Amino acid sequence: MPEESVKRIPFFVRKHALSKTFEKIELEHPDLYAVAAQEGELPADAREQLSQIVNGIFEQKLKKHNL
Repeated sequence: MPEESVKRIPFFVRKHALSKTFEKIELEHPDLYAVAAQEGELPADAREQLSQIVNGIFEQKLKKHNL
């Protein structure tokens, strides 16, 4: 997730927003979450998919809260 997007989230809810996003990924994409939870480097395709999912979720959240 781009650093400028993270900085737009108020500091007092940032940890909650990030943890809930990861929980949502775990529930909706368990196979991808399992790959990400393993130690070591992520495969390029899994990294790209996770990046798109996380960025999409945060775009929706930022629009919802007018940030």
